[in-house]
Amino acid sequence: MVFGRGRSASRWIVIGAIGAGLFVVLFFGAVIGIVLSIASSDGGDSGGVPSQIVRSDGIPAEYVKMINDAANAAGCAPLTPALLAAQLHQESNFNPNARSGAGALGIAQFLPATWSRYGNGGDIWDPVDAIPAAARYDCAVAADVAQVPGDPRENMLAAYNAGPDAVRMNAGVPPYPETMNYVRAILAQADTYGDTLITDVPGTGDVADMLAFMRQQVGKPYVWGAVGPDAWDCSSLVQAAYKRIGIQLPRVTENQVNASPHVDGADPEVGDLIFTVGSLGTLTSPGHVSMYIGNGKVEAAKGAQWGVIVYDLSQVRGVVAVTRPLAGARER
Repeated sequence: MVFGRGRSASRWIVIGAIGAGLFVVLFFGAVIGIVLSIASSDGGDSGGVPSQIVRSDGIPAEYVKMINDAANAAGCAPLTPALLAAQLHQESNFNPNARSGAGALGIAQFLPATWSRYGNGGDIWDPVDAIPAAARYDCAVAADVAQVPGDPRENMLAAYNAGPDAVRMNAGVPPYPETMNYVRAILAQADTYGDTLITDVPGTGDVADMLAFMRQQVGKPYVWGAVGPDAWDCSSLVQAAYKRIGIQLPRVTENQVNASPHVDGADPEVGDLIFTVGSLGTLTSPGHVSMYIGNGKVEAAKGAQWGVIVYDLSQVRGVVAVTRPLAGARER
């Protein structure tokens, strides 16, 4: 169910005071957050790596493309087409005329009040409008609970069902049987449907392997000097990705920028590296690198505030150079 559609749920109320110690912790936590925000030069929203459903058995054929397009357009890492399809299966079994006893309507089971915020003026009964609205709402609640520990997919689904406040209050999926079963059922069905990456270079298996690796890193923290596998900085991430397909890159951006053929960047290809000034670099010695992953998206270990995320190419600023390691490999 979409949170706010009439379902009552228990709320745990935590009462207590820790005194001056808590104030100090919160104060310095806020200061650290401000410092990290100032120190990070590149901004942008996260987004999911473009993908599509592998096994669409049981999904009405007319909805498959809608679901693929909606999940990719919503642009958040936890949401994939298979997950969105599994959610619609759980909500209504793909029935656009579904109506619950709590007043939830349509294929995505929105309450009218929630629809008024996320329906963009569309028809709650029309899957053409309701499927993208469900994806938008998924990504909205995913952002609301992005700082909650645990699996971002589980937290997103739990927030969709029980509300972001319940997820934050319980530091993860709340202990409501309905919500726990909702999350488990959707994740299991999503595994059945499966996702595969969409690339701009069909037939290049090595590139698909590299992109699969990059996708697995989304959500991991940024730590300056880290070399994986649990945390990365910007240059170690792209170095590790290319190492998986047999291409050796230098360790740091100032060396990586001259290790591969330069291109003008007007028509980027999957795997291109985009070098920017970053927070510590210069026009001659870039301080940040991201990878173009296709469909107008780049991925990077962006900074301590964001970690490893996917965002729009249009949000990249201060480009110093664009290189094409795959072209260099072909030349060799």
